[in-house]
Amino acid sequence: MRLLSACIALSLLVVSAEAQKLPFMMDMPLDGVHSFNADIPTPEQVIGHVIGSKHTVPHQVEQYFRAVAAVSDRVTVAEHARSYEGRPLIHALVSSPANHARLDEIRGEQVLLSDSPSSVSDDAIQEMPVVLMQSYSVHGNEASGTEAAILYLYYLAAGEGPAIDEALYNAVIIVEPMQNPDGRDRFADWVNRNRGGVATMDSQDREHSEPWPGGRTNHYWFDLNRDWMVTQHPESKGRIELFQTWRPQVLTDHHEMGSGSSFFFQPGIPSRKNPNTPELNVRLTEEIATYHAAGFDAIGSTYYSEEGYDDFFYGKGSAYPDINGSIGILFEQASSRALRATVSDGELHYAFTVRNQFVASLTTLKAGIAMRADLLTYQRDFYATSLEMAQKNRSGGWILDLDDGRTRAQLFAQLLKRHRVEFYELTQDVQVNGKTIRAGNGLVIPDEQPQYRLIDSFTERTLEYQDSLFYDVSTWTLPLAFDVNLHSYSGNLSSVSGEEVISVALDGGSLVGGEAQHAYLMRWNRFYAPRALNRFMEAGIPVNVAHKPFSILVDGEKVWFDRGTVVIPLKGRDTPGKTWDANTVHTIAKMAVKMDHVEITAAHTGLTPDGPDLGGGSMADLTKPRIAMTAGSGASSGQTGEAWHAISERFRMEVSLIEPSRFGGADLSRYNTIILTASGLSDAASNNILSWTRKGGNLIVLSGATSWALRNNLVDIESMSIDMDSLTENLDYHQMDEARGAQAIGGSIFQVD
Repeated sequence: MRLLSACIALSLLVVSAEAQKLPFMMDMPLDGVHSFNADIPTPEQVIGHVIGSKHTVPHQVEQYFRAVAAVSDRVTVAEHARSYEGRPLIHALVSSPANHARLDEIRGEQVLLSDSPSSVSDDAIQEMPVVLMQSYSVHGNEASGTEAAILYLYYLAAGEGPAIDEALYNAVIIVEPMQNPDGRDRFADWVNRNRGGVATMDSQDREHSEPWPGGRTNHYWFDLNRDWMVTQHPESKGRIELFQTWRPQVLTDHHEMGSGSSFFFQPGIPSRKNPNTPELNVRLTEEIATYHAAGFDAIGSTYYSEEGYDDFFYGKGSAYPDINGSIGILFEQASSRALRATVSDGELHYAFTVRNQFVASLTTLKAGIAMRADLLTYQRDFYATSLEMAQKNRSGGWILDLDDGRTRAQLFAQLLKRHRVEFYELTQDVQVNGKTIRAGNGLVIPDEQPQYRLIDSFTERTLEYQDSLFYDVSTWTLPLAFDVNLHSYSGNLSSVSGEEVISVALDGGSLVGGEAQHAYLMRWNRFYAPRALNRFMEAGIPVNVAHKPFSILVDGEKVWFDRGTVVIPLKGRDTPGKTWDANTVHTIAKMAVKMDHVEITAAHTGLTPDGPDLGGGSMADLTKPRIAMTAGSGASSGQTGEAWHAISERFRMEVSLIEPSRFGGADLSRYNTIILTASGLSDAASNNILSWTRKGGNLIVLSGATSWALRNNLVDIESMSIDMDSLTENLDYHQMDEARGAQAIGGSIFQVD
């Protein structure tokens, strides 16, 4: 990397003068660095370009981090996850060589702050380093953060002088350079490939117009900054494990926003804080903000801190730490998206956005060192008071019913375990809400544990808000989202609790009645039943579904099966070319029980004591789904990605993704199921789909396409609108935004039949 010589003396590592025309030659917030170690490679020496002169792709980021770790005794690099596309998510642990020699000991001390806060004295806190987790670019096309992380790592590894020595002695810094490598690769590849020798500022240029679905999301087009709570994707699971392993005192989350803005850092809008977040958290965030302000004042960059963004939804990176005894801080930098962009006051260069993100990294470090004892004390006291709050709560805790929807309940339990929630085996039958939960069929979750506040937030049903305007989600009651039975229990939990459950494995599959002589019956009551059914269909085995209830005899006892039961005969009609036999059916049935956790019962005759016999007209043939789905410009990427993920990842079924513009001429006879996520279809596409539907095709319309279904008379629903003029009548102009914003619902859960 070519450095501005004056900036080296002033402890600022920035992009070269050739990459931008902005005044970087000024004092920076972390002084005392007098030189850089020549043994540490600069980014340019490893990746071949000056940071800020082009977009660095994921493999180059990893290459640089590993190159630094190979020669620095301050840095170790590890992988904490792999993306769907096989890209590693890495982090660097940065601290002094002496601290590196005792990282396990330091982490053990950190854990005591939450697991045993009463055992950590004020004197002990004075000797502990602060842990900072600085994470960048969870949205792949908000790219400047990752570039800043590269510069920041070089600064931490190569910087020489009293300031950096003090920082590394008093801190363990976790640098996570890219939270979404798949999205970043999609974005960086586009802008780099569509840029000529001279970058253009024209917003209509291809570099400025990334194609659908854009680089914001991961492989399945999910916004990973909304996955910190539900943790359904590998990137998030690895990140939460890293977070809960180290339990940092501060976590920063580097983003970008519209190019017409400046730079945002929290605390955010005061009235939109989650009430479960302690007031001291806000005051500490405000104090940290003074360090950011001083840093940006020093370089002449504009900023703001109490407009536009709230801190309510615990499922995003800047708020999740707040319910875990940490301080979460959101950074939002005005985005150039391309290398250069036209803004109201001239030009916004990618190098400038990187510089600001780098400054925020430095000011975070400076604040963390200066406030070290206060941050450590806050985390200890957060968990001490959590235990006190739990002791005052007379509800006792929760019991998770594993009997009804067992797989979903176990997946929910796995989620809780990722968030460090403690729970125990249910050792006695208990009566709760009119139902008996049997011993061994439930999990006991006591309130009195370190994660009491988190449990309370994840399960609460909030009906009133101090401020009903939300930047983000306002409703997230997880037991309802997972459709599991989590019961509040005020009885004596210790009397019904057994050993702590350390890990949760999916189980509950059963094969009753041995090897079938006539057919297997699979109940449609488990989450992975579609995957199990698809196993039989993939093998070419004909299957049926019961349209009426019936019973069979199992070991002389009558057992009832509801409509929706899948019937898998051992032998159907004699059809030439059949490649399956009874042994194939037996093998797949056993595999489905083991791998898909379904309940299968062997039927040894087709004659039933009650209801239709297994070969009657009430047993309808099932056809293997041949699925197509709209995916491309005009379709909702979020809804498309959700359906694609469920079908492909969860249920291991094929699905063809087709551009909406191609539906007009597509041969739809190849499919028996179409999932529609786009409303703006051409007349040719609409006519083709309608004709296919009239011939018996199964059309699934998600919310992004409901207006299309309404226009084409496929559904009979009433569309309601809001008279915004009447709602804003007689309001002052400055009240208009809030009046309109109050009509938007940030999240809702309905109980319906």
